[in-house]
Amino acid sequence: MNELNERVVEEMRMDEADAGGSAGDAAGVEQDAPSARAGVVLDELARLPDKAILDEAALAKALHVAPRTLRRMVNRWQVPPGVRLGGRSVWFAGRVLAFIEAGMIRAERDAEKNAKRFRELST
Repeated sequence: MNELNERVVEEMRMDEADAGGSAGDAAGVEQDAPSARAGVVLDELARLPDKAILDEAALAKALHVAPRTLRRMVNRWQVPPGVRLGGRSVWFAGRVLAFIEAGMIRAERDAEKNAKRFRELST
């Protein structure tokens, strides 16, 4: 598993270097821009295989946040909780994307419902 994580992180670094981004964030500090490509936030995570296993550092890197921010996102249910494996939290890349997508669909549905209510009250 460790070799896979190292390979995934290395591929992400190489992709960032190709895109003109920084090679890494050793201190774990959040970057100013979420991506070198405007408007693209989860590109690195979306390109990984669904069964890719990411530890906290790799997932935080893919989401362009600090590990501490990732833990806060888990507490707010913006990201699913990890599974303990060898004393570390790990996630499947595909499940994280599916969780985020489901949340976006719920938010979109709620926004449409609220807009409909607003229109009904306005008339």
